[in-house]
Amino acid sequence: MNFIIRILIIGILSYYLPVFFPWWSILVITFFTSLLYSENYFSQFLSGFIGVGTAWMFLLLSIDTSSNSILSSRIVDLLNISSVNYLIIYISVIGGFVGGIGSILGKSFRDIIFKEKKTRNFKF
Repeated sequence: MNFIIRILIIGILSYYLPVFFPWWSILVITFFTSLLYSENYFSQFLSGFIGVGTAWMFLLLSIDTSSNSILSSRIVDLLNISSVNYLIIYISVIGGFVGGIGSILGKSFRDIIFKEKKTRNFKF
């Protein structure tokens, strides 16, 4: 349940906040959500990757349909990519990796700040 909540928070904020802030604001979003919800590193990376990747995919699709693919077709010609769909997938994966790295960074910072005391269970 915690995993799904993190994905929803990251996805919604990653969809709406880059309109007002720079693109790297997704790093701040994933960083602070990882500070709030603590799980293992793989879960943190996956929630950041899925949340940001899907949000950017929907954001790119909405921009592409509203502009009638004018800008994306020029970028496809410039980068020698075979279609606009591949461009959207590539950019979404790159955004997903940035979100995943931000989540891992937040988890690492939480581990540094809040060190858990290791317990020893000696059984005699």
